[in-house]
Amino acid sequence: MLRNRIFAWHLELQDVHHRLEKALEEARKAIREGNRASALKPELREFCYTFCSALGSHHRSEDAEFFPALLEQMPELKPIVARLTAEHEVLSQLLADFQQALNSPESSPQELFRRINEIKGAMKAHFGFEEGSLNRALRVLDAPESDKQRMFGDV
Repeated sequence: MLRNRIFAWHLELQDVHHRLEKALEEARKAIREGNRASALKPELREFCYTFCSALGSHHRSEDAEFFPALLEQMPELKPIVARLTAEHEVLSQLLADFQQALNSPESSPQELFRRINEIKGAMKAHFGFEEGSLNRALRVLDAPESDKQRMFGDV
């Protein structure tokens, strides 16, 4: 994968994260305003299908394409990428648990709200770590050689 393609991921990363956070907040609002879980479930199933698919696709793409290409250019990021990959697995399980709660007739709006808050907390921490850890490295890939040496020494 070319360096400019890796840098394009950098530009897309924050935009995708913000769109996912906004979608999650809309679902939280629907749960907060709902009185009955049964009335919420069709909306939430539709949301979950869209949101869970988007988040899962985003992470699968990072794991399969972006991270290997990034590590090829910057192998020193291996511990960071390992942590991000592990966080993808945690988020995947939280999404599966949320889907299971949606399918359970016993799930209350409070239970769904608790589960979606768990997703929000894990997602926010993950996105913050990912952006904080990778943005500087990704800017380096796009910087002219003279700037790279000034910022990071020999790269």
